[in-house]
Amino acid sequence: MKRLVFAALLVVVIAAVPFRGRSEKPLPNLASPVVAVAFQSNSACTPPTQMASSPEQTAWQIFVAATCPVNNNQYPYIVWENWIEQSQLYPGSPSATASKTTPQRFHGSPLTKVTRSRRGGRQALPQGANDNCNKATHPPKDDPNRILCEEVRLNSDSQNYITTNNLQIRSPNGQQQFAQSNTFDFSPPSVEIKADWIQLTSCDSSKLQGVHVEKIDGTCYALAGMHLISKLTTNWLWATFEPQNLWSNPDRCVVLGCNDPYGSNPAQTHGGPNGNTQLTQSLQSLMQQANLAPEWFNYRLDGTQTAFVNSNGKPTLLGNSIIEWENAGVPLTQASCITCHDVSSINKQTGEDGSHLLKSAPVGNPKPLPSSAWVRRDFVWSLALACPDSQFQNCGPSSSGKVTRKKKK
Repeated sequence: MKRLVFAALLVVVIAAVPFRGRSEKPLPNLASPVVAVAFQSNSACTPPTQMASSPEQTAWQIFVAATCPVNNNQYPYIVWENWIEQSQLYPGSPSATASKTTPQRFHGSPLTKVTRSRRGGRQALPQGANDNCNKATHPPKDDPNRILCEEVRLNSDSQNYITTNNLQIRSPNGQQQFAQSNTFDFSPPSVEIKADWIQLTSCDSSKLQGVHVEKIDGTCYALAGMHLISKLTTNWLWATFEPQNLWSNPDRCVVLGCNDPYGSNPAQTHGGPNGNTQLTQSLQSLMQQANLAPEWFNYRLDGTQTAFVNSNGKPTLLGNSIIEWENAGVPLTQASCITCHDVSSINKQTGEDGSHLLKSAPVGNPKPLPSSAWVRRDFVWSLALACPDSQFQNCGPSSSGKVTRKKKK
């Protein structure tokens, strides 16, 4: 018993120590779902195959399994960093394949470009999806020039569903053809993770206690926001996570409040200087079993979403103070992951992408699509990156063999 108490205290003490950063080796080609790494061989690092007793417990089981350490402290450090990044999965030319794309870690947020272009009256995403990081739309006062970088990773189940059905291209022989006789329906183990990182001037800042930091191509980045979606339920499980750190995440839980009856004690908080919570014994034990690095013990689940509306018919809300508010500028009172993603669609007759239908931040039950020609793509927005002629992606090979952007009419 004394040993168990000491071990628990040791974890708490270590978690308070700032993470000092890591050096990243050149990115491997992640297009193949098989990467030679030494995965943890314990049950905590095995993702669930069905929903647990609550959405929150399921979300944490997936988070822990996806964050298990690998590769003996060499890049990729954790499981989900082995998954393919969406910019690799969707090639810039319809004649290319995922295996021919150039590995890329970060890019600007497509949602940020949509919201900014909507406010400015410009064509959505005029510079493509593979741009570099972008300045925060609503940076905190003590970091007014904050730069945010984003990546979206798909596990092998999501990747295989897309490539097996040729959905990495849009038309005419990809998504358009598929939509004419099939329903988009990802396999239950499918998982996607969206991660937003703060670009830093130093990895050694005392401000970064309890935040995961990596050194990538000579620059340090702090992982401040993370969305996770899982197809273990029909309309996917939606969950979002942030670290308890007032410098990196000053608005965590402040607007919507956070609720996690499985992993947080107390279950509810409204953030701020006195808003930190402790891990429950169940979650702490799961993280210890998975041998997670100390900083992960400071991350918290903001909340989950599995339905458009609650039992009273009111819209459910879910948003991340970094991903939605700071980066994309979406007010958290208008943030609903499930409703926004339900807009993802394609016109099976013309091959037109439905990204232009996202004219606002939708909440509650989804609106009908314009006509029966439009087909929903099972909530997966990354499919909008498929070429050709997408407003999200640079499309079409030039005579030099480089990818060029198709001119807009």
